[in-house]
Amino acid sequence: MPGKDPGGIIITMLIGIAGGLLGGWLGKAIFGVDSVDGFFEISTWIAAVVGSVILLALYRLVTGNRHSHRHA
Repeated sequence: MPGKDPGGIIITMLIGIAGGLLGGWLGKAIFGVDSVDGFFEISTWIAAVVGSVILLALYRLVTGNRHSHRHA
C-alpha cells in the first residue's frame, strides 16, 4: 500500500506476512486450492495479496494518525 505506515518497515512487513497467510488460508477455504500443491496457482497469490492489503488497511484505521503528528 502506498504511503507512510504508522508502524515502520518491520511492523508493515509482519502485518503483510500475516495478511498473506490469512489470505492464503482464505483462498484455500474459498477456492479449494491446496497450499503446497497450489503455490503457483494465481488464486493463491491474489488471495495472499488481498489479505495483506486488508490487514494493512485495518492497521492504518486502528492506529490512525497517532504517529504522524510528532513534533520536532
